[in-house]
Amino acid sequence: MREIVNIRRNTSLVHCCNIALAVVFHLVAFSASAQDSRPPKGHTRSLSTPKIDKAPFIDGKLDEELWTKAAVAGDFWISEQERWPTEKTEVLVLADKDHLYFGFRAYDGQPDGIEARQTRRDAGLGLDDQVVVELDPFHNHRQTSSYSVNAIGTQDDAIAGGRARNIQWKGDWTAAAVRTEYGWSAEIAIPFEILNYDAGNTTFGVNVSRYHHRTDQWSRWADHTPQGKPEERGHLSGLNPPSVGKYHEWTIMPYGLMGRNIPDKEGETHDFLATGGIDLRYEPRQNLTGVLSFNPDFSQLESQITDINFNYNEKFRADPRPFFQEGSAYFGSDSKFLYTNRIPDFDYGGKVFAQSGRYQLGGLVTEAPNSRWDMAFRLNRELGATNNAGIMMVLTDRENLRNQLFAGQFGGRQPYGLNYGLDVAFTTTEKQKGEGEYVRGSIGWKWDYAWIGTNLDRYSVDFFPANGLLNRDLFGTQGVINYAGYRRDLGSGPFRVIRGDVGWIGRETTSGLTQNNTWYADASVELRQQVYFGLFYSNGDYRPVGTEIGEWADFMNHDRYWTASLSFNTRSSVYGYGASYSWGTLGGGAYGYLAPYLWIRPIKEAFLKATYERLHSFGTFDQAVVSGGWDITRQDGIVFRYISANQADSFRAGYSRHVRKGLDIFVVYDKEAFQHAQFSVKFVMAIPFSMSGLSSSNNSSAPQPNNGMRY
Repeated sequence: MREIVNIRRNTSLVHCCNIALAVVFHLVAFSASAQDSRPPKGHTRSLSTPKIDKAPFIDGKLDEELWTKAAVAGDFWISEQERWPTEKTEVLVLADKDHLYFGFRAYDGQPDGIEARQTRRDAGLGLDDQVVVELDPFHNHRQTSSYSVNAIGTQDDAIAGGRARNIQWKGDWTAAAVRTEYGWSAEIAIPFEILNYDAGNTTFGVNVSRYHHRTDQWSRWADHTPQGKPEERGHLSGLNPPSVGKYHEWTIMPYGLMGRNIPDKEGETHDFLATGGIDLRYEPRQNLTGVLSFNPDFSQLESQITDINFNYNEKFRADPRPFFQEGSAYFGSDSKFLYTNRIPDFDYGGKVFAQSGRYQLGGLVTEAPNSRWDMAFRLNRELGATNNAGIMMVLTDRENLRNQLFAGQFGGRQPYGLNYGLDVAFTTTEKQKGEGEYVRGSIGWKWDYAWIGTNLDRYSVDFFPANGLLNRDLFGTQGVINYAGYRRDLGSGPFRVIRGDVGWIGRETTSGLTQNNTWYADASVELRQQVYFGLFYSNGDYRPVGTEIGEWADFMNHDRYWTASLSFNTRSSVYGYGASYSWGTLGGGAYGYLAPYLWIRPIKEAFLKATYERLHSFGTFDQAVVSGGWDITRQDGIVFRYISANQADSFRAGYSRHVRKGLDIFVVYDKEAFQHAQFSVKFVMAIPFSMSGLSSSNNSSAPQPNNGMRY
């Protein structure tokens, strides 16, 4: 009997093993099949670019015989969802001695569902049906520019390194799009003239992508993985871009301004002010740029609105000034070292930025009223495709302060997921205190859909980056942040995107007091029906800064609050609305913050947005903002903004004209609360030219754009 039982047990064990082996073999076979059904790895994709002698007519039609000679790219892939797209996309690539040409065939089984509402150039294409060319001319996986066009031919771009807005200043390119029997098609012509690259480089990094509005799918030719790895872009080989210098090595941009009740750079308001200035840009080579500004104008910049929500520290604002936008990426992105909003409007300034091999260099200097000088310098060394090391110096010399910051940075990641970083900095100061140091280290791991890591740092109490943005509650502390998260973009089922984050912040003062001991959790889900819901919770103890930096309150606030967010029509190009609400205790008192919003684009040429904020924290504060605009033509537009904050109202209305060549015009009416109304008019013109007299306008192969092409 015992032998029979043993035989049965052995038989059962064999059956279990067979089942397990069958499952393993099935999974292996499924994995192999799935692997076969995937496109090749992104970095293995390459196109050899055919040469042509005659430029195509840029009308979006792809009906010229020369397109039959093009290199063809297809088999697009949705990296985030790891699946094939619903609709097919085909890309054609050509080049001549002056331009790169891209043709797109965007197939659509339901052409009536093609959506394209943006008509104004460089205003963002949102969720319009669109195609995008991403170029990495240095082929270093870092400086990538994108050139986009929607299904009615509206252009948008994002230039690597940072560029000002004027079309001729940043570099013009052409595009057009038309409807076809299979969907729509587009043509893009990008001059080598406007690109930055190393002389002799015959291979660019490249990817091409398409957004399909009806299915809400972003698909790409080169699979950059769910992590969006830049080193997984494809290659555009066989190029022969000009290496003898720019056709237009100089661009001059003069401006004139006149108006009523306008403040000058010293802040003094004039009943009538007329002034002018000039910016010059010098690009002798494709990898070297210099900029000079004399009496630059900052008066037309819109004042920036930050929300009124509770914050223990100063809030970050993006700097919209063109001088600081130009080449901004060459100075890094760490605002604690260089926060350009700290530099005032100046009388004159200059900057230079360059890329040579694996080195990137950026430097700037400005001179402001009251004999103030500000300088910054940064040198970065690329250590392979995914690692960097750099040094930075920032100097400010003022009437009552001379401050220097020196910093070194190293960071990067490994292909298998490990990421790391190390920052070290110190400051020296004259006429005030400010001899201190800072160190930060980070290590983590990132998978396709999940990540985990830790940051450790220490700030001495006298570390003083005078031109940096640093929270007051960090000086004289050391701490750690531990975090983990998960995000998944799903291709099917009821959920579109799910995400979750959890973390813990622990800080103590150099004297051993607990300064922060907080944990948080965040979860959100976006449904297939375009509904988003998020929930955030934070709980911990926080010790405020005393009257002086380095001094601490003798009490701790127990901060505990929830935030719930709900949004509708998250993937719509026509309208959307939602709200967030926070409640609990914060800063030692009851806390509540309500922020609903609504936006609508009733026709292609017009938009309207309304937001409202109500903060309850040691009093009640309200702010409402209504803004809108109308694109009269592709070049002309009007905008307005109305703000009501605690019974004080302000209003701004403006007209602008942006053209490819010629005069840009700005007319602004401003009425701030408790101030006289301001009215101003500004004229700007960008004029490219060459000292040698060589001009690309004399080039017979320049493409002919059809800017007004629509369906």
